[in-house]
Amino acid sequence: MTRKTQYLFFAFFFCISSLCFAQPPGFIDEKISDNWTIPVGLTFDKLGRMYVWEKAGKIYMVEKGVKNPVPVLDISEEVLNFNDHGLNGVVLDPDFLNNGHIYLLYTARRHHVLYYGTPQYNPGIEENFKTSIGRVTRYTLKKDDDFKSTDYNSRKVLIGESISTGIPILTDNHGVGSLVFGKDGTLLVSVGDASITSEPPSDDSKSPWFLEAIEVGIITPELNVNAFKSQIINSFNGKLLRINPVTGDGLASNPFYEAANPRAAKSRVWAYGLRNPFRFVVQPNTGSTNPADGNPGTLFVGDVGWDHREEINIVTKGGQNFGWPMYEGISYINQSYSDSAYRPVNPVMPIVEWRGPLAQSTVNGETYGVGSLQFKGNPFTGIASIGGIFDTSDAFPENYRNLYFQGDYQGWVKAFRLNGNNNAVEVIDFTDGVFPTCFAQNPLDGSIYYVSYDYPDKNEVRRIYFDPQANLRPIVVAEMSTNYGKTPLFVKFKASDSKDPEGGPLKFHWDFGDGITSDEPDPYNVYIHTDDQIKEATVTLTVTDNVGKSDTKTFVVYLNNTPPKILKTSIDSLDSFSNVADYKVKLSASVVDYEHTDLSYQWIVVLHHDQHTHFVTSFKKPEGEVVLGRVPCDNQEYYYRISLVVTDPTGLSGTFNKGVIPICPKDPDPDPDPDPDPDPDPDPDPDPDPEEIILGVYPNPTPNTISLLANKDFENQFVKINLVDSRGQSISKKEGYWVNLKEDMNKALSSQSIGIYFLTINYGDKTRVFRIYKE
Repeated sequence: MTRKTQYLFFAFFFCISSLCFAQPPGFIDEKISDNWTIPVGLTFDKLGRMYVWEKAGKIYMVEKGVKNPVPVLDISEEVLNFNDHGLNGVVLDPDFLNNGHIYLLYTARRHHVLYYGTPQYNPGIEENFKTSIGRVTRYTLKKDDDFKSTDYNSRKVLIGESISTGIPILTDNHGVGSLVFGKDGTLLVSVGDASITSEPPSDDSKSPWFLEAIEVGIITPELNVNAFKSQIINSFNGKLLRINPVTGDGLASNPFYEAANPRAAKSRVWAYGLRNPFRFVVQPNTGSTNPADGNPGTLFVGDVGWDHREEINIVTKGGQNFGWPMYEGISYINQSYSDSAYRPVNPVMPIVEWRGPLAQSTVNGETYGVGSLQFKGNPFTGIASIGGIFDTSDAFPENYRNLYFQGDYQGWVKAFRLNGNNNAVEVIDFTDGVFPTCFAQNPLDGSIYYVSYDYPDKNEVRRIYFDPQANLRPIVVAEMSTNYGKTPLFVKFKASDSKDPEGGPLKFHWDFGDGITSDEPDPYNVYIHTDDQIKEATVTLTVTDNVGKSDTKTFVVYLNNTPPKILKTSIDSLDSFSNVADYKVKLSASVVDYEHTDLSYQWIVVLHHDQHTHFVTSFKKPEGEVVLGRVPCDNQEYYYRISLVVTDPTGLSGTFNKGVIPICPKDPDPDPDPDPDPDPDPDPDPDPDPEEIILGVYPNPTPNTISLLANKDFENQFVKINLVDSRGQSISKKEGYWVNLKEDMNKALSSQSIGIYFLTINYGDKTRVFRIYKE
């Protein structure tokens, strides 16, 4: 094992290029249109006509690149357009060109729900946010009008006929998401948890919103449990639903269906334990065409995280539980939401997680950090997982076909390459600086279209396509000598390493954010202010090629501000620990910031294992306790990296990193010095030392059960065993003779989901730990 030393890091030279990337060679990402008002989604019919819907409740048809001026459908009178809420989901019927059916998922204005069609109804009433319901409705576009207008008399409510039968909308976000047809023709619906999560959690049952919802009849008192609604089967929130598109009823092949009550929430639930599954897609070539089979296809779901992880989840069958609010990401446990009454049993972990220090993928039961041989690609992070789309055309080069395209609202689109087990083994950068909210593929040319929206001035429809002869935008590589300091502040900028893929000349334009500009590739600027107030200057660089194609990057200079300084920590002298048992570490730090007192803290623990990394845990408090787990004593390299990031209110951070090595016990000297004063009359026939028991497990990986391999009889050995999952939760903990324990242990193992488990066996004064891979 190699010793790793601590270092304190404040960056004085910043490379912006690490945050930026271009498409793979030959791929173009370009804006198609921006004449929209908060677009949130788009889809295509089989003739290649595009339908774009706006959050306020209007849907427009785009033919041959031209937006029809009149919406094909407008329900803005009914839609609650507030924060995240609005018309979020739209899907065309699989037989749309014959029947004209279009399905809508939206948040309804409470006044409309309660009073529409009565004398009390007033369409002119302006409402701020009030608890309400989400609805699924179906309309019919007029075929004789070439689907350019709607028969409003065709309206049919599938979910949400009344205030007490709709999808509860209890907060100003995490409402409704997407509509997708399964291969079997059933309609799938995604719904957020409608909750307020806080750290530490407050008594949210007293929230005025929630109490009001009970009074109005939106929820019953037993559902006033905030985020735990995701774990309650008879609640719509935090779920994927599966309904009959004709009636809105649940399907008899749903996992919790009740024949006597097909419209109950539980009868319509397909999967649960989700936070905000805003966008999802059915994987091509999966599923059955028969609804009775209960197999609409494999679903790839982007679940938006809380404050710790973003997820890509895979739903392979009905009834799966994805762990929220207790579990987030592959291994994070929200201790504040670990109420045993709502503890998930065998939650399904995401295949990919990101946010914070490390993006990870689970490959064949093991978790690998991005950049490893098992999960190739560049490091990435984000703040909001936006489920994507599978490429199903032959418009892309063969090496880029059948990829899964995924977004994050922080500003990127990436493609994930999957192996035969649907494990992500590579992430490919496609574009950044965008704000994707929905994806669709044009059936005519195979281009991938998406909406990019960011308040107040990005209202775009964009597309990704392949054209090896097209002119590509410049690749921006930018550096600055510092991003903070007291004024007057001298800052050097450099962009001369930027490149034109076609090899042509480039033009540069810098806007330093203080009224000064420059057209030099490598300019400097002196920031001068007459006072000592903390300010931020947003620097914008535009690089343009000789045919007018450009790319723009922005970053911030913090004036009269310095990052928090971490003076010392509780682990400054901790370099290693004895690898004979798990090691508890208390974490705290002394920090000074000369401009601010309201600092935020994040501690992060990562295990480095040879050429890859495993995220262990993180928490956002000034102090706490972590456990550095025991690692195998083999020829591989292991060490823990403990990091602290302290951030001021403007976003400027100071970072501390420390490497801690687990030290394995040394083997006994195979040839010790002889006794200098040997026994003059040694026993001529001493009893030989007992032969050491050598253990192994097989088969490993295993579908269900394991056996122990031993070099001598082990069946009648008295042992203590503890089988735990990857989060440290005990599954089987017993003591006795191995011959009597192994059957119960294997029963416990066979009942678990696919993943990694650890078996600790204590016998005599020996302890062995085995990592078991369950297929």
